[in-house]
Amino acid sequence: MEKESKALETALGTQIRVELATKEWTQQNLADKVGITRETLSKYMKGHRQMPMPVFLAIAEAFDYSPKKFMELVEDRISPEDRWF
Repeated sequence: MEKESKALETALGTQIRVELATKEWTQQNLADKVGITRETLSKYMKGHRQMPMPVFLAIAEAFDYSPKKFMELVEDRISPEDRWF
């Protein structure tokens, strides 16, 4: 399960970076919208901490996605050999 978790965390961090670049936001902008520190967001994006569901939901909302759509975008970034679903 650790391999799957790491693949998901990596894909989530990548998708957040893509969304930040698309919106021309900084990590601080997103952290402020979500109600966490930039340092905490950075740890989630690097996979150093697991992101709690309420934070994931707030990030999806900040990017104007439903949680399902945001997770689909994240899952699309997981390579076929790392997929467990």
